Amino acid sequence: MNPVFGVDHVQVVVRDLEMARRTWARLGFTPTPRGRHLNRGSGNYCLMLREGYIELIGVVDPALPTSNLDAHLAHGPGPIGLAFGAPSAAEAARHLQSAGLAPTGPTRLERVLERDGADVRLAFDLVNLPDGAVPGFRGFVCCHLSPDEVREPAWLAHPNGAIAASGFVVAAADPKPVLDALGRIFGPQAIRGQVVETGRERIEVVAPGDLEAVFPGVRARPGRPLPCLVGMSVRVGDLKRCKAALESTGVDPRPGPGGSLLVAADEATGAVVAFHS
Repeated sequence: MNPVFGVDHVQVVVRDLEMARRTWARLGFTPTPRGRHLNRGSGNYCLMLREGYIELIGVVDPALPTSNLDAHLAHGPGPIGLAFGAPSAAEAARHLQSAGLAPTGPTRLERVLERDGADVRLAFDLVNLPDGAVPGFRGFVCCHLSPDEVREPAWLAHPNGAIAASGFVVAAADPKPVLDALGRIFGPQAIRGQVVETGRERIEVVAPGDLEAVFPGVRARPGRPLPCLVGMSVRVGDLKRCKAALESTGVDPRPGPGGSLLVAADEATGAVVAFHS
């Protein structure tokens, strides 16, 4: 049985964490308290969902290692990575090794949530893949060692009614290398044409010229070299409530396929967001 069960979270790199927090709050999300990674120069805000979450990550101390975030930011803000989920980092590492992906780890990562009066330390085990192992984005496995502390009920209550991160779109001039790499992670049976069914989410790999069909009416052309992550889908409980929440803050969502609501990349720190029921 495959120990990698889907996408744990998506990373969106941002230049200014506080501005990013305000931007995504305007889209109807409730950010967690700010976090900072121990012994690293990166910090984040997370938008926790019942399934998956969105990590807004940026540089807070350039004197410390930043895992090449500065290189990603040279191309502007936007989605840069998918963290895959697994119950056991050791089992995930063995699986990825057998798939010929040369993982490293598990390694321990700790993050401190900066809360008034009492910071909270969270721990994770990571299994990293080499650069380029999955063309187009950073791919790694994240195993939560403090699962109860990352999903407080208040952080799951979003004005837009968001429930789950349900899909991701990768733009690639040649989809095959991306699909081949994801097939090694999730198994060849997960590949359905140009879509990867992870077991929880869909990862769609499309040519740049086809982005207009996926995200009609919004600017979705990538601002970074291909292949790259372009956007994500978020499932909500009630689209009318979601639309009202967006419009209440001045966001004007565009109608998308299947009645979805589309928010352009320039309103979501470089990531196109499709809300659907």
